[in-house]
Amino acid sequence: MPTKDFSFAHHAERFNDHISASIPGYLELADLCVRLAGRFIQEDSSVIDLGCTTGRLLAAVHERYSGRRKDVSYVGLDVEAQFRRQWATYVSHDLRFEVRDARQFKPDRPISLAMSIFTLQFLKPSDKMPLLQRLYDSMLPGGALLIAEKTLASSSMLQDALTFPYYDTKLRNGFSSKQVLDKERSLRGQMTLWERGKLEDNLRRVGFAEVECVFGHFPFFCYVAVK
Repeated sequence: MPTKDFSFAHHAERFNDHISASIPGYLELADLCVRLAGRFIQEDSSVIDLGCTTGRLLAAVHERYSGRRKDVSYVGLDVEAQFRRQWATYVSHDLRFEVRDARQFKPDRPISLAMSIFTLQFLKPSDKMPLLQRLYDSMLPGGALLIAEKTLASSSMLQDALTFPYYDTKLRNGFSSKQVLDKERSLRGQMTLWERGKLEDNLRRVGFAEVECVFGHFPFFCYVAVK
């Protein structure tokens, strides 16, 4: 994750397994991001993964497209130094990782693709729009942001109705009731979530001309936003 407000350090060694069990359809989402990436990566640009955790997603994008586009830099950012061990597996001449807060990152070349996969939700509300605006302003025309977020339902009634089936999914994936409850307690006050409509509106507010939902399994949704 991109800030020191919350840390997955204690899950670093088995983070890929943890997130796959926690988020329904996560592997399908990651595969979709890799397939979509090729539509937007441009020559002489950078590909940025904000809150890259283990680096697996960015490495998969790099593996598929590094030979197809000239002079592209692939950069993964995360504040958690515990992920460095996983990064070492992937580093190459055009793929690097930095222990850095996404809010302080300034790209050294135009961005053609940015990925923010369950990252913005851990930022303070006052930091979200400035980061989205900076990404948009640093992006080439035709570039895109792939953003996945945990979201809120449009009403408290629907929130309750839809949350418990999600808990059931986690139980089926091997979590105990205590683990589910402890996770919710640990995240309480750490995440600031938007409703889907607000996420879409805010992406358009910073300038993205096209915003489309490409993946959804409540409460997790992914959008592609194109400049």
